[in-house]
Amino acid sequence: MDPPERAEATVSIRLTAMDVEQQEFTRKVRGYDPDEVKLYLRSVAEEIERLNLDNATVREEMGQLRERLDDYRQRERMLQDTLLTAQRMAEEHRENTRVEAELLIKEARIKAERLLEQAQDQLATLETEIAQAKLERDVFENRLRSAVQEHLALLDLRKTERADVDNLRFLRRRTGSEVG
Repeated sequence: MDPPERAEATVSIRLTAMDVEQQEFTRKVRGYDPDEVKLYLRSVAEEIERLNLDNATVREEMGQLRERLDDYRQRERMLQDTLLTAQRMAEEHRENTRVEAELLIKEARIKAERLLEQAQDQLATLETEIAQAKLERDVFENRLRSAVQEHLALLDLRKTERADVDNLRFLRRRTGSEVG
């Protein structure tokens, strides 16, 4: 392998700052100033070291950001699950409330029907009692009327008897005075 190919092979491998600093070149009669090359390589090594540190820092930050992103994604999933659960619970609550309301309405209707039946039964009882009281009143009025009519008849009869007795006295007086 000639030197340019060797240099390309070395460059394609990942270099560290130490690799750059320790790199040795073959010496030729008319080559570059070795101190200048060393100084340049040292500055390149420092730059590579800085870049490697920056790269490591960026990778570490990227790892932290990925962890945070995963954490946020997990939180988002949990929030979505929680939201879905809350929505399901709200729907179940609405359904339970609707069913309870329907049940309460049915119970209220049944109670109202019972109360209405009781009121109708009481009304029928009161109407029967009123009819019975009217009948008893009519019977009482008829008895009273009969009793009054009997008394009137008795009074008329007494009046007639009195008149007859008065007539007999009158006749007796007359007949007794005529005899005498």
